[in-house]
Amino acid sequence: MTQQPLTSLEKVAISICNQLDVILGRTLGAGAHKHVFLINQAGTNLALKIAPVSATLKSRFERESQALLDCHHPAIASLKYVKSYVFDGEEYWVTIEEFLAGGTLRDRMVHGPMPVPQLRHIGTVLADALVHLHERGLVHRDIKPENILFRDENEPVLTDFGIVRVLGELSLTQDFMAQGPGTPLYSAPEQLLNDKASIDWRTDQFDLALVLVECVLGHHAFFQNGLSRRDAILAVANRASLPRETEVKLECMRLGCLIKALAPWPVQRYRWPEEFIKALSTEPSD
Repeated sequence: MTQQPLTSLEKVAISICNQLDVILGRTLGAGAHKHVFLINQAGTNLALKIAPVSATLKSRFERESQALLDCHHPAIASLKYVKSYVFDGEEYWVTIEEFLAGGTLRDRMVHGPMPVPQLRHIGTVLADALVHLHERGLVHRDIKPENILFRDENEPVLTDFGIVRVLGELSLTQDFMAQGPGTPLYSAPEQLLNDKASIDWRTDQFDLALVLVECVLGHHAFFQNGLSRRDAILAVANRASLPRETEVKLECMRLGCLIKALAPWPVQRYRWPEEFIKALSTEPSD
């Protein structure tokens, strides 16, 4: 069998591993800007992330790395190493993070709706991570099933801070853009409308609530029969309220807290992360 030629990022990975005296393993995944490899250092598995550096992306890479270095929370992926690396005249951004062996939330969602007690646990743990981010003036802005991994069977971890917003610092998104950064299917109205002034922790609250509703209902919170995913995204962008059918289902599951978290305007959502945590973790009494 003919061996496929190495890609440029694979060559970079080999060079870095030789330099750091670590063992290069398999490819874990590839995104729009990054390639992730499994590596082993002194018996410990880690995730090596490599991304080509461009003028437009370097500031984001620097901001992402600094945000992770400032975070110390069990539900936020820990950053072990970061460096700008030049290989064959090209610059690459290199980070090493903990390896999360439990797979993604998306992997678990394919098995059907999640039991409500399990959902409350996952939601509460991740909402506590939002407290940590809020205290540091950080907004993740890309909470989605693919960016929620598991350290073990029960403990979710928030990953990929590639578009993190640092409140109080200059925005990296142009004002004239019609839509701000984020994954449209898991974005709050203020993200879809690039309403920068409204971005704060309540944006992450909305995004997390979208994920949690999909976990228990099996579809997007704003989806209605006969409509498409695009229609659901447009409903969010138009600041529509949740479909009544979705509200009824959530109320029957005693998850009315997610209805409030998905309010179209930030001021209508939970004001503080601690309030969101309390509502998520406590089943309402009759």
